[in-house]
Amino acid sequence: MLSIARQTLRARWASFAGVFVALALGACLLATTGLTIASTVSEGRPPMWYAGAGVVVTGNQTVSITVDEGDGDVYTSTSRTRRAAQLPAGTAERLAALPGATVVVDRSVPVDVDGVALDAHPWASAGLHPYTALGGGPPQGDDQVVLTAPTDRRPGDRVEAQTPLGRRTWTVAGVVTGPPAVYLADPAAALLAGGRVDAIAVTGVTAAQVRDVIGAGPAVLTGDRRAQAEPDPDADLLAVAASLLGTTAGVAVFVSVFVVAGTFAFAVAQRRRELALLRAAGATPRQVRRLVLGESLIVGVVAGVAGCAAGTVVAPPFAAWLAGSGFAPAGFTARFILCPLLAAFGVSLLVALTGAAVAARRAGRVRPIEALREASVDRRVMTAGRWVFGVLFLGGAGVLLALVPGLGGEAIALVLLDAQLAITGIALLAPVVAPPLAWLVGRVLVPGVAGALARDNVRTGVRRTASTVAPILVTVGIAAATFAATATLWDAEERASAARVTAPALALPAGSAGIADPGTGVPTAQSVVYVRTDDYAEEVDAMYAGPGVGGVLRLPVRSGSVADLAGTDTVVAGAGLARSAGWRTGGTAELWLDDATPVKLRVVAVLAPSIDLDQTVLLPWALRAAHAPRAGADAVYLTGSTVDGARTVPAAEYFRERNAEQRRLNHLALVAVLGMALVYTSIAIANTLVMAIGGRGRDLAVLRLGGGTPRQVLTMIGVEALLVGVTGVLLAGAVTAGMLAGLRAGLGHLVADPRTVVPWTPILLIAAACVAITFVASVVPAALALRTPPGRVSSVRE
Repeated sequence: MLSIARQTLRARWASFAGVFVALALGACLLATTGLTIASTVSEGRPPMWYAGAGVVVTGNQTVSITVDEGDGDVYTSTSRTRRAAQLPAGTAERLAALPGATVVVDRSVPVDVDGVALDAHPWASAGLHPYTALGGGPPQGDDQVVLTAPTDRRPGDRVEAQTPLGRRTWTVAGVVTGPPAVYLADPAAALLAGGRVDAIAVTGVTAAQVRDVIGAGPAVLTGDRRAQAEPDPDADLLAVAASLLGTTAGVAVFVSVFVVAGTFAFAVAQRRRELALLRAAGATPRQVRRLVLGESLIVGVVAGVAGCAAGTVVAPPFAAWLAGSGFAPAGFTARFILCPLLAAFGVSLLVALTGAAVAARRAGRVRPIEALREASVDRRVMTAGRWVFGVLFLGGAGVLLALVPGLGGEAIALVLLDAQLAITGIALLAPVVAPPLAWLVGRVLVPGVAGALARDNVRTGVRRTASTVAPILVTVGIAAATFAATATLWDAEERASAARVTAPALALPAGSAGIADPGTGVPTAQSVVYVRTDDYAEEVDAMYAGPGVGGVLRLPVRSGSVADLAGTDTVVAGAGLARSAGWRTGGTAELWLDDATPVKLRVVAVLAPSIDLDQTVLLPWALRAAHAPRAGADAVYLTGSTVDGARTVPAAEYFRERNAEQRRLNHLALVAVLGMALVYTSIAIANTLVMAIGGRGRDLAVLRLGGGTPRQVLTMIGVEALLVGVTGVLLAGAVTAGMLAGLRAGLGHLVADPRTVVPWTPILLIAAACVAITFVASVVPAALALRTPPGRVSSVRE
């Protein structure tokens, strides 16, 4: 049947143009996201700071979990922590005792110099990488520093610095080139770091000799692995980009399947008479199905190649946008990688064959005489499968929505999935819901003859109406549901956090070094810990809090007492985390700190369910002091006088400032996740309408022959397009309203007086754009079709 398929494609290429466009755009979307994701995989980089060190020793920076699945199947799951563990005392001395070894102890301490955040290091570490002295010399005293260029400071100038020990005034001893840093005399750096050693650089000996001395605990790094001991902000950004693009790819696959399957079903439905003629000529249902599948295979291969080629062009600008928005490192670009292109091609071809198979199966089951006799009015569009799956998808969306409030701000991915389930359910039921709703909208809003004809057309052309409404529903529904649900969650979490504060105000540090002396206030600091969840270590939010935290925060305690959070061996757990980890008051919680240090803590309290603390642990301030002795407070909840050198803000402003950057990134993430998919579905709307108008040439000619003027026909087409567009928007609004109602009900037991937040501007702009595209894509092709004399069109054989 492939030879017949090639002939039908040559003879009816215009009928397959819409299918080709949908497939090519879907392949382009998948190729773009695939190439960008693959480009985030780091191929490793040479060390910069430790370029001159032969061997670098650091503390352990991994959490390993051994999983026994039974039957002798044992494997180890490893997660990398944010900081390395403290090296054992005396490590540097033991390494220095090796014959021929040269040892440099390196420490890194965050400071702010003249308002610029830098890391302070001992001067000895300057020799670990190339540098050039531009003036002055090494620091000779505790109050002297060496700055790196570019800087407007010169030797002899004085600079103001905020450090973990408080405010300091330093004298510039010299200026050098090299990685950005500020160098102190070695004793001053050790005092500033509280004795903590971040890394030890060793030259003159082999890695094997180093391992023999230090044992199996610390990490021994050589070659490019030395870069693992250096801060790598690019790695964090690439991880963020990979996570974001993973969600984008998921949405891209959903949208591609949705649009391509709908386009194929509509294209095959327009050819029912042609396929019926084949049946009448002796073709079996199997041969009809093979013909349609052969056509889809040919179109899918050509469209997949074209879409993948377009993806290689679109991916670099998309990667540049990610870098410009802060989601990826500066200079990040998408590289040509074959595997993502092959995957995009394979997925697009699979989508084409799947969409065609569903439509071809139904076309092959139509009796020849029955198909030839039926009028243009669509009958029996709904099948038992559409009813069953439509109801199942809507039910699944309702169940999933009930889980969203308990996840707080981490539920964005779940909101997207929930929106997809609800939209799929409504789309499957669209042949039942869309035509009568469009007729009702026209009855209310559009009187007159043109309005009556338009209402009847959308009601009787069930397949055409449903196929046009579907991409509008996807476009507006995903955008509206996601924007509104995430905005509601963010607002609820921020308001809950602010309402929890009973302190009159908070003191915030002037720089990155934190507040060294909290005075009489209660110091707090944000961090993370790692908790075993099934077979891996999950990163969980943590907050270190000083004594008296229960007096400045209204904590919803379900059992135990927050007043017992003291010493270095206690913890307070959020309700959701305690439930998933199996912790209870009085029991033991095993976890890892952010520097990979394993600890066993006594659970002194478990909090009641809440949107902001459900997946959080509270740790005693003494535990932070033990593992990071010079780390300052991120915020101090004031109970009396203000803190010197810090600015004082009310609670609402603090949480607004703390979340502002995250909200900006979250908003841009939604734009990145939805943007390309929405552009695709917008083009799909126009594509479906152009296909629909192309198949209505004879209907328009009959209207002209019946006395209708071109203006009247175009008015009818325009009104029909507006009815379909408004119907799609209304259905999307119904999905969004249902999600928001369920979300608000779920937030009722977590937040006092939850409110719904709807960012109307982007939602209305997207809805208006869809309606405008629907109108233009209907009227323009109709106007072009009306240029042909109606007598000529009506005399053309089908």
